[in-house]
Amino acid sequence: MAVNAIKMIIPCQCLLGEGPYFSRTFNCLFWVDILSKVLYRFDCTQQTLQAVQMPESICWLMESHDQQLIAGFENAIYYLDSNTLQRTSLYCQLNEPQGNRLNDAKTDRHGNLFFGTMDKLEQQNVGSLYRLGNGKSLQKVDSNYVISNGPAISKDGRTLYSTESSTQTIYQFDLNAQGELSNKRVFVKFDQTMGFPDGMTVDNDNHLWVASWNGHGLYRFCENGTLVHFYRLPAPRITSLTFFGDDLTTIAVTSARIGLEPEVLTQYPYSGAVFILQANIQGIAETPAQL
Repeated sequence: MAVNAIKMIIPCQCLLGEGPYFSRTFNCLFWVDILSKVLYRFDCTQQTLQAVQMPESICWLMESHDQQLIAGFENAIYYLDSNTLQRTSLYCQLNEPQGNRLNDAKTDRHGNLFFGTMDKLEQQNVGSLYRLGNGKSLQKVDSNYVISNGPAISKDGRTLYSTESSTQTIYQFDLNAQGELSNKRVFVKFDQTMGFPDGMTVDNDNHLWVASWNGHGLYRFCENGTLVHFYRLPAPRITSLTFFGDDLTTIAVTSARIGLEPEVLTQYPYSGAVFILQANIQGIAETPAQL
């Protein structure tokens, strides 16, 4: 068993909780509620929670190489002041279709920032995967996504995983030190009983963890795509996860309550919460974005 138990539940009741991220600099766990336009900051030292209303949908947050916070909003990327969380424009020229928004992001081991976009109506394959960082201009590196989700990077940094949630497919790419992708292929395709793959991360054993929307939990796959473990959680719409803490053996899992019928919410009252799990496997620290 890679997960021992649920250590704590943070009942934040997110409509669409997403993007958990651990900052070693601030010893804080961050996550977002995209639809409620809220950024959450949990201070791991003080064990206090702050919820900050944002002016528009915030889709992800991470740390830069110079210890600044950066965040992807609906259509642009901003710096956030680490104290006030006020934003300053960083990149606003995405030229995405009008009905699109940013969705999920991750850095590779060299600090290249990969982020996806999606059709807000979840109908057309007009979303893309982008790369930004290390002095290079923004580049579209993959396309034809309805819902681009969960970039994740292998332990050795040579493989990038990217999800097309609408088709329940996780892809692999070869990834080089310059952040260039090649050799796209299917890694895992979920069946109807597994839900829809969402946010992802890789652990220190180079196993891929995948949050499952309508799948009630987390899947863990080994390098050849074999399912080695499923951990069920008390919410159907599990959206993303990250390892955090001093030794990276604690897992934060986000979830959503949007679209659930009243009887389902009665059955799963923790839908939209953040679940804190104690693991017996270690994660990998995220590389700050090298912009």
